[in-house]
Amino acid sequence: MRRAKASVILLLTCLTVAAHTQDVRHGTSSDAIPLCEIIANSSKYDGNAIVVRGQYRFVIHGAILMDRACSKIDVNLREAPGYKAEKHASSVLRTLTKKDRFQPVDVILRGTLHVAHEGQCFGEMCAAYEIEIAELMAARPAPPENGGSAASPSADTLAHESGHVL
Repeated sequence: MRRAKASVILLLTCLTVAAHTQDVRHGTSSDAIPLCEIIANSSKYDGNAIVVRGQYRFVIHGAILMDRACSKIDVNLREAPGYKAEKHASSVLRTLTKKDRFQPVDVILRGTLHVAHEGQCFGEMCAAYEIEIAELMAARPAPPENGGSAASPSADTLAHESGHVL
Protein backbone atom coordinates (compact mmCIF):
# COMPACT_ATOMS: atom_id res chain seq x y z
CA MET A 1 0.00 0.00 0.00
CA ARG A 2 2.81 2.43 0.87
CA ARG A 3 4.54 1.63 -2.39
CA ALA A 4 1.36 2.38 -4.37
CA LYS A 5 0.94 5.76 -2.61
CA ALA A 6 4.58 6.65 -3.24
CA SER A 7 4.19 5.71 -6.91
CA VAL A 8 1.06 7.86 -7.25
CA ILE A 9 2.78 10.83 -5.59
CA LEU A 10 5.81 10.45 -7.85
CA LEU A 11 3.58 10.20 -10.93
CA LEU A 12 1.62 13.32 -9.94
CA THR A 13 4.84 15.24 -9.31
CA CYS A 14 6.18 14.26 -12.75
CA LEU A 15 2.91 15.25 -14.45
CA THR A 16 2.92 18.63 -12.69
CA VAL A 17 6.49 19.37 -13.79
CA ALA A 18 5.69 18.24 -17.35
CA ALA A 19 2.57 20.44 -17.46
CA HIS A 20 4.54 23.48 -16.26
CA THR A 21 7.18 22.83 -18.93
CA GLN A 22 4.42 22.66 -21.56
CA ASP A 23 2.91 25.93 -20.27
CA VAL A 24 6.22 27.77 -20.66
CA ARG A 25 6.81 26.23 -24.08
CA HIS A 26 3.39 27.23 -25.39
CA GLY A 27 3.32 30.74 -23.99
CA THR A 28 1.03 30.40 -20.99
CA SER A 29 3.67 31.03 -18.34
CA SER A 30 2.10 32.78 -15.39
CA ASP A 31 5.41 34.59 -14.81
CA ALA A 32 5.14 36.60 -18.03
CA ILE A 33 4.08 40.23 -17.61
CA PRO A 34 2.28 41.97 -20.49
CA LEU A 35 4.46 44.57 -22.22
CA CYS A 36 2.01 47.42 -21.50
CA GLU A 37 2.25 46.74 -17.76
CA ILE A 38 6.04 46.82 -17.91
CA ILE A 39 6.02 50.10 -19.85
CA ALA A 40 3.48 51.63 -17.43
CA ASN A 41 5.87 50.79 -14.57
CA SER A 42 9.13 51.20 -16.49
CA SER A 43 11.02 52.90 -13.64
CA LYS A 44 10.36 49.84 -11.48
CA TYR A 45 11.71 47.45 -14.14
CA ASP A 46 14.57 49.59 -15.60
CA GLY A 47 17.80 47.60 -15.51
CA ASN A 48 16.06 44.51 -14.11
CA ALA A 49 15.52 41.04 -15.50
CA ILE A 50 11.94 40.50 -16.68
CA VAL A 51 9.79 37.85 -18.32
CA VAL A 52 7.57 39.70 -20.78
CA ARG A 53 4.72 38.81 -23.11
CA GLY A 54 4.20 40.77 -26.33
CA GLN A 55 4.28 40.66 -30.09
CA TYR A 56 7.65 40.26 -31.79
CA ARG A 57 8.02 41.91 -35.18
CA PHE A 58 10.93 42.34 -37.52
CA VAL A 59 11.67 45.85 -38.77
CA ILE A 60 14.10 46.78 -41.54
CA HIS A 61 17.30 46.53 -39.43
CA GLY A 62 16.23 44.64 -36.32
CA ALA A 63 13.21 43.67 -34.27
CA ILE A 64 10.72 45.27 -31.88
CA LEU A 65 8.29 44.12 -29.22
CA MET A 66 4.83 45.65 -29.21
CA ASP A 67 1.43 45.13 -27.62
CA ARG A 68 -1.93 46.02 -29.17
CA ALA A 69 -3.15 47.27 -25.79
CA CYS A 70 -0.56 50.09 -25.93
CA SER A 71 -0.07 50.24 -29.68
CA LYS A 72 1.81 53.55 -29.74
CA ILE A 73 4.80 52.02 -27.90
CA ASP A 74 7.49 49.99 -29.67
CA VAL A 75 10.35 48.46 -27.70
CA ASN A 76 13.64 47.86 -29.45
CA LEU A 77 14.97 44.30 -29.10
CA ARG A 78 18.63 43.31 -28.94
CA GLU A 79 20.06 39.87 -28.27
CA ALA A 80 22.24 39.62 -25.17
CA PRO A 81 25.58 37.80 -25.22
CA GLY A 82 24.75 34.16 -24.59
CA TYR A 83 21.25 34.52 -26.07
CA LYS A 84 19.36 31.24 -26.31
CA ALA A 85 16.00 30.17 -27.69
CA GLU A 86 13.74 27.30 -26.79
CA LYS A 87 13.81 24.99 -29.85
CA HIS A 88 10.07 24.86 -30.46
CA ALA A 89 9.69 28.64 -30.01
CA SER A 90 12.57 29.33 -32.40
CA SER A 91 11.04 27.01 -34.99
CA VAL A 92 7.62 28.69 -34.70
CA LEU A 93 9.16 32.17 -35.03
CA ARG A 94 11.18 31.13 -38.09
CA THR A 95 8.23 29.41 -39.76
CA LEU A 96 5.81 32.30 -39.25
CA THR A 97 8.19 35.04 -40.31
CA LYS A 98 9.42 33.06 -43.33
CA LYS A 99 5.96 33.52 -44.90
CA ASP A 100 5.77 37.23 -44.04
CA ARG A 101 8.91 38.73 -42.55
CA PHE A 102 7.06 41.64 -40.90
CA GLN A 103 4.18 39.58 -39.43
CA PRO A 104 3.83 39.89 -35.63
CA VAL A 105 4.34 36.75 -33.53
CA ASP A 106 3.17 36.35 -29.91
CA VAL A 107 6.23 35.65 -27.76
CA ILE A 108 7.42 35.32 -24.19
CA LEU A 109 10.94 36.65 -23.66
CA ARG A 110 13.31 36.75 -20.71
CA GLY A 111 15.63 39.73 -20.71
CA THR A 112 16.61 43.06 -19.20
CA LEU A 113 14.63 46.26 -19.71
CA HIS A 114 16.50 49.48 -20.42
CA VAL A 115 14.81 52.89 -20.36
CA ALA A 116 16.30 55.72 -22.43
CA HIS A 117 17.47 58.75 -20.49
CA GLU A 118 17.55 62.32 -21.74
CA GLY A 119 19.05 62.53 -25.23
CA GLN A 120 19.18 58.74 -25.60
CA CYS A 121 17.14 56.28 -27.67
CA PHE A 122 17.41 52.70 -28.92
CA GLY A 123 17.51 51.17 -32.40
CA GLU A 124 16.59 52.47 -35.81
CA MET A 125 13.20 53.71 -34.57
CA CYS A 126 14.83 55.69 -31.74
CA ALA A 127 12.68 53.86 -29.19
CA ALA A 128 12.41 55.00 -25.58
CA TYR A 129 12.77 51.39 -24.36
CA GLU A 130 14.92 48.38 -25.16
CA ILE A 131 14.88 44.78 -24.01
CA GLU A 132 18.18 42.94 -24.11
CA ILE A 133 16.88 39.42 -24.80
CA ALA A 134 18.53 36.58 -22.90
CA GLU A 135 16.01 33.92 -23.95
CA LEU A 136 13.13 33.31 -26.31
CA MET A 137 10.88 31.14 -24.15
CA ALA A 138 7.74 30.70 -26.28
CA ALA A 139 6.24 31.75 -29.61
CA ARG A 140 2.89 31.25 -31.33
CA PRO A 141 0.90 32.89 -34.13
CA ALA A 142 -0.57 36.26 -33.18
CA PRO A 143 -4.36 36.40 -33.37
CA PRO A 144 -5.80 38.58 -36.15
CA GLU A 145 -6.07 42.26 -35.26
CA ASN A 146 -9.85 42.17 -35.56
CA GLY A 147 -10.07 39.19 -33.19
CA GLY A 148 -10.91 36.77 -35.98
CA SER A 149 -14.19 38.44 -36.91
CA ALA A 150 -14.98 39.50 -40.43
CA ALA A 151 -13.80 42.98 -41.34
CA SER A 152 -17.32 43.83 -42.52
CA PRO A 153 -20.69 42.14 -42.09
CA SER A 154 -21.54 39.40 -44.55
CA ALA A 155 -24.22 39.82 -47.21
CA ASP A 156 -26.42 37.36 -45.32
CA THR A 157 -26.18 39.45 -42.14
CA LEU A 158 -26.96 42.71 -43.98
CA ALA A 159 -29.91 41.15 -45.81
CA HIS A 160 -31.34 39.74 -42.59
CA GLU A 161 -30.94 43.03 -40.68
CA SER A 162 -32.63 45.00 -43.48
CA GLY A 163 -35.59 42.62 -43.48
CA HIS A 164 -34.81 41.39 -47.00
CA VAL A 165 -33.91 37.81 -46.20
CA LEU A 166 -32.59 36.04 -49.28
